[in-house]
Amino acid sequence: MTEYPQTTKERILEVAGDIFGKEGFKATTIRRIAGAAQVNIAAINYHFRDKEGLYSAVLEHVFHIGFTRFPSKMGIEDDTLPEQQLLFFIRGMFYRLLSNEGWAGLSGRGRLIARELLAPTPAFEAVLDKYIKPHKDLLVSIIIAIMGENPGPRILLPCAISIIGQCIYYALAAPVIKKIAEENAPVEGNLDRLAEFVWLFSLGGIEKIRQKTSCVTR
Repeated sequence: MTEYPQTTKERILEVAGDIFGKEGFKATTIRRIAGAAQVNIAAINYHFRDKEGLYSAVLEHVFHIGFTRFPSKMGIEDDTLPEQQLLFFIRGMFYRLLSNEGWAGLSGRGRLIARELLAPTPAFEAVLDKYIKPHKDLLVSIIIAIMGENPGPRILLPCAISIIGQCIYYALAAPVIKKIAEENAPVEGNLDRLAEFVWLFSLGGIEKIRQKTSCVTR
């Protein structure tokens, strides 16, 4: 396959993503990025206006890569059973967060995601609306289908947050997990197995909550 040379804009995005991820927004300077990307500061200002504009573009670019390679509906068809949809959703999250083809393979740009999840910047609002909220809405619709009814947001949102939280914990706490349970480390070869475990665990929780909700409404 022919590899085409990067444009100046693409090179700036890639280099800036690594530096922002490793050093943080405040510690990073436009001069530092320009030097690493081998461009002049005027080129960065031309493409991105300023440091804030560049950071927003980098964040959008990184999220676009992750959700393009591993979309929320990856493997889900119209006739896919709800329980299976949940497995595909969770597996997609694991691969987006932790595979070499996902954010884990993007070096410093992968760390940028962790920084934003722990301490969101104003730039996160745009990706929240474009990527995170539709992702959450899809999961909620899957949970409703599994339950066979809509119990309302007070039930649905904690279920969705719990499922997403399990996946994110494996990404954020990977170094700790490797130390305390090496056989369950979230590395490439374990992702399918870990995704299936989170899926089964989540199905059990959803069923218990469904039973409890049904008892209350009788």
